[in-house]
Amino acid sequence: MRTRTRGNLQRSFLGGDKHLELKTKRLTLRPIQLGDEAEIHEYAGDKDITMMYYLPNDTFVETAEFVKRSVAEWKSANQTSFEFVILHEGRIIGGCDADLGHSEDRSYATLCWIIHKRFRNQGFASEAAGALLDFAFTELGVGKVYAQCDINNPASLGVMKRIGMKCVNDKGTRTYPKTGKTSGEYTCLITISEWKALREKTFAK
Repeated sequence: MRTRTRGNLQRSFLGGDKHLELKTKRLTLRPIQLGDEAEIHEYAGDKDITMMYYLPNDTFVETAEFVKRSVAEWKSANQTSFEFVILHEGRIIGGCDADLGHSEDRSYATLCWIIHKRFRNQGFASEAAGALLDFAFTELGVGKVYAQCDINNPASLGVMKRIGMKCVNDKGTRTYPKTGKTSGEYTCLITISEWKALREKTFAK
């Protein structure tokens, strides 16, 4: 096993495969696995979700198919989606993803995250998103990272700003596939130079 540490983010690579863990002060992010379905469905099937593109899942089968696709993606030689579960004290409390699928030259990533409603407002989303941001720059080698959220989701916008992103478009729109509803959308961005400067400032304290 090979372990490296940068700031509060520790990476463990087992053998030559793609098993890894991103560790922060309170959380562990690891690739999604078969067997995670029940814990994931606790939040992915939550009918109160109204501002996620493809959620809530209507059935457990839908969640199981998502897990199956995500596991297959981790095994792909041309992986573009890096789907993690977020664990706190050994329990899955959410999920997050770094996606290269919108970038033909793999020069940028798009991040997204979700936290189980019982674990919100405790800083877990910011902690996980920060770890995922570090992963995108240090392991995926991208030059910039984007994230989007519904304009009616100030909590998610706050997470983006806390990890150093800046809003670059507040006039966007999104249409939800499950409902057909259209809403406004914020797009936030951070470049690798901005990320490095932020890290240097943090380490200098």
